[in-house]
This record gives sequence, structure tokens and C-alpha cells, in this order.
Amino acid sequence: MKGRPMCIDGMGLVDLAVSRLIPVPSQWPEFFSWAKAAFALEDDSWDPAGAGEPWRGSLPYGKTIASIYLLAYAIRDEYIPQWHARGDYLAAARAMPNPYHGPFYIRFMNNSGGSEAHSDTGRTAARDRTDMYCPVFDLGGKSDDPVNRASVLVHEAWHHWQYHKGYQSGHLGGGAIDPSVEGDYYYPHGTGDFDFGQLWKFSLSPLRFHSPYQVQVEFSADLAEFSFHWVPVAATQSARYYGNTRLAMQFHNRVNYRIGQPRPF
Repeated sequence: MKGRPMCIDGMGLVDLAVSRLIPVPSQWPEFFSWAKAAFALEDDSWDPAGAGEPWRGSLPYGKTIASIYLLAYAIRDEYIPQWHARGDYLAAARAMPNPYHGPFYIRFMNNSGGSEAHSDTGRTAARDRTDMYCPVFDLGGKSDDPVNRASVLVHEAWHHWQYHKGYQSGHLGGGAIDPSVEGDYYYPHGTGDFDFGQLWKFSLSPLRFHSPYQVQVEFSADLAEFSFHWVPVAATQSARYYGNTRLAMQFHNRVNYRIGQPRPF
């Protein structure tokens, strides 16, 4: 990583608003230590990306910390109207082994070819991993947002879920998916179909299943509509924007539901 061009550093308005919520490491060292361990951010690829200054919200490491903070604390949990529990999204996104997946680690990479992130599963004699790329960190880019990065962490972890459960982990084109992007199937379910703490489960009859983009937009919807009062409005607006954009463009079967409407299933 050293010697290569780095991302475009800096904080947009949503990153700035979220970073102001997080005490510095000297005031809250437990959170920073927990985030590093729980999301396996120990790879040396993070060294030139701000790992030594985790409070700097303008650098990729600090931006990742801000997204982890949203995952860990932002959703308030209302049982039936919510798609899934905050703890479900957090457990899925964490790199530690649990009912969702085996262990993996998260790397910082800057040679993305335009991708936000990518997960490698089923590696031989090596731990599985997720790579986070510059588009989710580049100041002014369409993906540079702590809410989006949090949803990307959930999405990429779901590829590890797919591998853990024996399912193919690629994406689709065609159908109602916009030609400029990739996508998945959306598997409709009611807000009470997955009990809190049970998102890792699935059923084929009746069909209770999630694709990576689906669990990503369900997280975005719950953050947009069921966040705590202290979550910045800019963050909930971002969650609605990113979720609705994906609902419109990234599902093979057309989904008419949008975040902000009554949940229809």
C-alpha cells in the first residue's frame, strides 16, 4: 500500500455530523478498541489510511469507525414495524465468527476499479476477507457517506453469510436491474417474519431469505425510520436516499416499495 496514491481525504457534512457524536479515544478508549477487534481492522493496509489516528474522521480508518458507530448505536429497535433488530445488523457486519458466518478480516485497498467493496470467501489456507475501496471514502464521491459505508459493511458481510450457508455469493444483471449497476433478487417478507435476533436464519418453504442488496436496503430503511432522536437528520436522509436508490435500480424483480411508505409485505 505504501507509495500508492491514496483516497481523496476529507469530511462531507454527514461524516462531520456523525464524527461529532463520537468521543475521542482518550475519553472512550473501550469503543475504539472494541471496533478494531470486532471488525478485524488489524491488517497493516490500514496503517497509511489513519489507523494510528482513529479519531480523524477525514481518513478512511476514522470514516470506518464512524460507520461502525452508526451500526452499533443508531437504531432504536421497535419490534414489529422494524425489519430487523439493530443487534442483528451489527452481528452480521462484525468479522468475528457467529451464527451468520465464519471469521474474516477487513482490508483497506485503493485499487478498486470503481467498486465500493468486495468480499473474498472460501480462501484456501487463509482467512476470508472484505476489501474496502476508495469510492466509499473519496471526499465528494457519491458513495462517501457514513450511512452508506455502514450499509456496505452489512452487504459485504452477507456474502460471508451466503458462503457460510452454502449459497452462491455473486450478483445479477438483467430484469429490472439498471444496466449501469449489478443487483440481486428481493425476497419480500413481513416485518414480523424474522424475530429479533434471528436474521441469520432462513427458510425455503415458506421462503424467508435475504440477498446482500436486500439486507443492505432493510438496514437503510430501519436507520431512516427508526433511529434515535440524536441521530443527525442528515444521516437519516442519507439512509432514505441510498436505500431508495438501490430499491429502484438494483433488484431483478421490480420492487415498488420505497422507504418512507408503509411497509407493504
